[in-house]
Amino acid sequence: MGDCLLLTSPVRALKEEFPGFRVSVLVEERFADCFDQNPDFDRVITVHGKSSTALRLLTRRFDAIVNLHGGPTSFMYSCLAWGNRIGGRHYRYARLYNGVFPAPDPASHTVESTLAILKWMGLRAEQAPPLRYVRHEPEAERIRQTLKNRPYVVIHPAALMATKRWEPARFAAVARALHERNWTIALTCGPGEEVMVGQVAKEMSPTIMMLGLSIPELAELIRGALLYVGNDSGPMHLAAAVGTPVVAVWGSSDSRRWRPWHVEHRVVQNPFECNPCPGYRCLVANTPLCIESVTVEQVNDAAKALLEIRC
Repeated sequence: MGDCLLLTSPVRALKEEFPGFRVSVLVEERFADCFDQNPDFDRVITVHGKSSTALRLLTRRFDAIVNLHGGPTSFMYSCLAWGNRIGGRHYRYARLYNGVFPAPDPASHTVESTLAILKWMGLRAEQAPPLRYVRHEPEAERIRQTLKNRPYVVIHPAALMATKRWEPARFAAVARALHERNWTIALTCGPGEEVMVGQVAKEMSPTIMMLGLSIPELAELIRGALLYVGNDSGPMHLAAAVGTPVVAVWGSSDSRRWRPWHVEHRVVQNPFECNPCPGYRCLVANTPLCIESVTVEQVNDAAKALLEIRC
């Protein structure tokens, strides 16, 4: 989800400069709604399985096919459609591309790295715009009815990897502090993450659990919130895309490259010599010390600072 949403900024810059270009994006079906109704993308090609996707790509022709991922699967797909293949100089099979862009600056944000690729191809824009997620009014109206127009904060306690996942009990402590200030708390999660939401909910009451939301529904829930609190995850970037201030509890990954883009935010992270790391597991301890070191007080302070700006 995060990769999809971060792409909306550089493509937005591309279409502003070259409005006649037709842009297609190849994306896994479960994340296709990240581009729903986005006017910068003319076609969303969903992956339904390698064989059926391959057959559909064989009939398509493009002026340029840009591989932003670099893995073997994306390379295969880039070879199937007709057109000039563009990849990274640092990619495996780089010699098989028609053009290769330089490796990204490791200190630059991912959005800036993608913009740099487009600039290498001829784009003149100097700065990347905000992310974009178009308002879905029917979903927004359902959220307003559910929340009864109460001011609320969204807390999303889940993340894919354990090294990015703050303890549910600590999210519950943050939720209680926010509730004491009379904010309603809306808890969310993705498929298969309901246990984490349940662990937060059982330690605080009252709260609202918003489970099983589609991407447009989650976007409108976050858009209407005063604040979003969560780990480094896809919904964090969705919050940035809809312009809601973000408190991001940070663990193993590189906050320089993956922090919320172009939105008011606070990254709550403590310094470790081993950071950043790939994050699949902690390489220096039995448990991920970086995310465990973040305190409730640090997150409460960050939330308070952003709410004071917003309110």
